[in-house]
Amino acid sequence: MATKKFCIIGLGYFGSNLAIKLTESGAEVLAIDIDMDKIESISDKVTVAIQLDATDKTALMAQGLKDFEAVIVAIGEGFESSITTTAILQEIGVKLIYNRIISPLHERLLTLMGIHNLLVPEAEAAEHLAKQLITPGLIDTFPLSKKHSIFIVNIPRKFIGLSVIDSKIRPDYNLNLVTIKKYHENTSDVKQSILDTESIGVPMPTYIFQDNDILVLFGTEEDFGRFNKL
Repeated sequence: MATKKFCIIGLGYFGSNLAIKLTESGAEVLAIDIDMDKIESISDKVTVAIQLDATDKTALMAQGLKDFEAVIVAIGEGFESSITTTAILQEIGVKLIYNRIISPLHERLLTLMGIHNLLVPEAEAAEHLAKQLITPGLIDTFPLSKKHSIFIVNIPRKFIGLSVIDSKIRPDYNLNLVTIKKYHENTSDVKQSILDTESIGVPMPTYIFQDNDILVLFGTEEDFGRFNKL
């Protein structure tokens, strides 16, 4: 599996935590900030750290960000730079953009720009987002104890067309299928789609998986890691 590449723009507390967590998870991370002191403090903890002004379109275009899995704009002081940077990233054609929000107005402007992946700047949020970015298909996760969590994940392709019993999720991966939700194609906010969609309840063993199914699983990180390699 190819190494995932992410770019973090803005290396405050949230941005630096996220950059380090992603690197520790095996991703290639390009860290960007206008402050050289922040670049020097993180340079040995990420793949590449570069000092530049992210509102400079020419400088940003030179980083090849169109080929990255996602770019996370974590600029924390004022939102003018965040908005300008985001507009440049959209123009470049970046596949997926996440933004740290710092005020209701900032959130409103980003929403009007079509940005729906909005982040609250907390250390826990950095670790949580790192897990989502590094894990293919993972939509969200909720720890229930030090060992067990709830995992919300897109249906693996190999299960489409199989029944619950034939998928062998429980015997092969030691995970419990709690319920199934449906993805709304008419919304770009997957998490909101999940909240808005009724679950089918406890799935019957004969239920046939469909391509818009979202699985809600219960188990350990280790077992989910084996399942997610699908």
